[in-house]
Amino acid sequence: MVGFILTMSPNIAIISATIAVVTLVLAIFGASRLNQRNIEKLLEQLEKRFDARFDTVLAEIRRLDQRIDAVERPLDRMERQLEAIFKPALPVEADNFK
Repeated sequence: MVGFILTMSPNIAIISATIAVVTLVLAIFGASRLNQRNIEKLLEQLEKRFDARFDTVLAEIRRLDQRIDAVERPLDRMERQLEAIFKPALPVEADNFK
């Protein structure tokens, strides 16, 4: 029985190849769908991180704005005081002293 050769009918070969191709296509579509869902989850996580960082930056800007306002008030007061002390005066004409 050394020379025994297995033969397969052409119909069975075609059916097996068709099933293999359909299985491969379904596996590719399934993997693609899973990958898409994973990418969507990653994008959602990235969006949440971005929102958290943006909120942190906005809070820091508000804090700095408050500090600037706290510095501006005394500076405005000092500016008014200096303007009151050093009011510009018109030059005195020499004819008025005669």
